[in-house]
Amino acid sequence: MNILVVSPEAGNWYKTSPLATAVNRMTDAFASAGTKVITCSPFFKNMMVDVESYHCIYTGTERLQNKPYEIWVSDKDPLHTYIYNEEYFGRPYIYGPPQSAPYTDNHIRFAFLASAALAYAEDSHFECRAILGHEWGGALAGALAHTTYQNFSKIPFFFTVHNITYDFHIPSSEIEKIGLPRKDFNMDGYEFWGKVSLLKVGILYATKVLFPSPGYRDAMLNTNLPGGISGFLNRNSEKLIGVQFGVSYQIWDFNKENLPIKEAKSRARAHLQQQLGVDFDGRMVLYVHLDEEAGNTSETLATILSDITRLDVFIIVGISSNNSEWNYYKDFAQQYPEVMCVQDLESDDDNTLQLRDTLAGSDALFAANLREPSSSIILKAMAAGTLPLTGRTVGVSTMLTSYALETAGEANAFLVDDANAPHQMLRGVKDAVNVYKTEIQDWDKCVVNAYSGFHYEWCRTISKYLLIFGELGL
Repeated sequence: MNILVVSPEAGNWYKTSPLATAVNRMTDAFASAGTKVITCSPFFKNMMVDVESYHCIYTGTERLQNKPYEIWVSDKDPLHTYIYNEEYFGRPYIYGPPQSAPYTDNHIRFAFLASAALAYAEDSHFECRAILGHEWGGALAGALAHTTYQNFSKIPFFFTVHNITYDFHIPSSEIEKIGLPRKDFNMDGYEFWGKVSLLKVGILYATKVLFPSPGYRDAMLNTNLPGGISGFLNRNSEKLIGVQFGVSYQIWDFNKENLPIKEAKSRARAHLQQQLGVDFDGRMVLYVHLDEEAGNTSETLATILSDITRLDVFIIVGISSNNSEWNYYKDFAQQYPEVMCVQDLESDDDNTLQLRDTLAGSDALFAANLREPSSSIILKAMAAGTLPLTGRTVGVSTMLTSYALETAGEANAFLVDDANAPHQMLRGVKDAVNVYKTEIQDWDKCVVNAYSGFHYEWCRTISKYLLIFGELGL
C-alpha cells in the first residue's frame, strides 16, 4: 500500500517537537510494516541535522498558487521527503516567533505544503491508496484532493488530530486562496465564529479522524469544548477513532541486559540514588514530571504535597528551572530533604536519558489531569516498570487495569475517577504505598504486568492504522 503523508513538522531536526517525533515514529513503523510512505514536510534548513547531506531532486510548480516548489532528500534520511520554497519555509520559525503572534500567512504557507505534496505525488506517479494529514498544518490535503487536485478525489483522506487545542483561524475572505469550496462555509462545515477553522477543515473532509488514544477521543466527545466545537465533533462522531500512540522501547526500555525486572529495578534505584545524592531509605519513590504537557498535575500535587510528605514516600519532582513554579518546589525540597528532591529538566543535554533513568529508578508516576492526549509519559513509565497513578479518563488509561484485590493478577496501574480531585489522588498515593509496603508480591506482579504485559510500540499503532485502512478496502 502506498500512503502520502502531509505534516507541518517531521524529520531529522536538532530538537524534535512532540508532533515531529510522533510523525517520525509513524513513518518508521509504516516502513517496517512494508508500507511505502512519502512523508512530506517543510524543509526548515536551520533546524536540520547534517543539512549539507540534503540535495534537491526535483523542481515543480504546484497548482493552487502556481508557486515553484523543490523536493529535497538525503541518503541518510531516506524515509522523509522535504518541500522547500524560500518565501514560505526560509524563515527562522515554523509558525512564528516564540511568545509572539503566529505568521499571518500560515494558512497560505501550509496550503502550499499540501498543494506541493499532491503535485509531487502526481508528477512522480506515486499511486497512493490513502492520504494522511497531521494537525491543522496538514488538514488542507483532504480539501484540495476534492478541488484543485481532483485526480485524488476518490482516495480516502485520514486526518490525525494530535491535540485538539491547536488550530488556526482565518477570515472568510481567504477561503478561495486556500482552495476551499465556499459552499461548506457554515456551522456544519468549516465555519468557526465567522472565521475559517483549519482544524474543522481537516475533520470535515476526512474519511476517518484519528485521535492519539481511545481515552482522548472519548473525552473530546464528552467535554464541553469552547466555541461550539463539541457539537461539530458529535455530529461527526462516526468518523472519530481513538488509536493509541506508542513509544519507542529501544529508547525507553532501560533493561538492556534483559535482567529479571525486579533485579533491574533494584539496580536502577541504586543508580538513581547515586545520581541524586539522596537515600530513599526503603520508601516508595514517587516521580512527578512537570513539563509543558503535565496539565493540572502541578496544581493537584501542590494541594496535597504536605500530606504526601507524611507518608512513607520519597518524591522526585522533575521540572525546568525556567518554570515559574521552580522556586516553590525547590524551597519545599530544601525544607524536607529527607523525603523530596527536585530534578532540573534543563540540566542535562540528553533529557531523554535523564528521564529514562529517573523513571527506571522510581516506583510510581504521579500523573494527574495530563494535557498530553497520548499520555506518552505513562507509556514511558510502564516501559520502565513504573506504575502510573492517574485518572480513568486520561488518554491511555482506558486500556489499563487498576489495582484492586480482585484484579491483583492483571493490574498495572492505580486509577482514580477524577485525577483533578486532590483528595482522590492522595487516596491513590496511600493505596499505592500500602500495596508497596504490605502486599509485596502483588506489587511485584503489577510491575511485571506494566513492564512485560503492556508493551505498546509504535508498530502496534500502525498495525491499527493499517487495519482501519483495510476495513475500507484499501
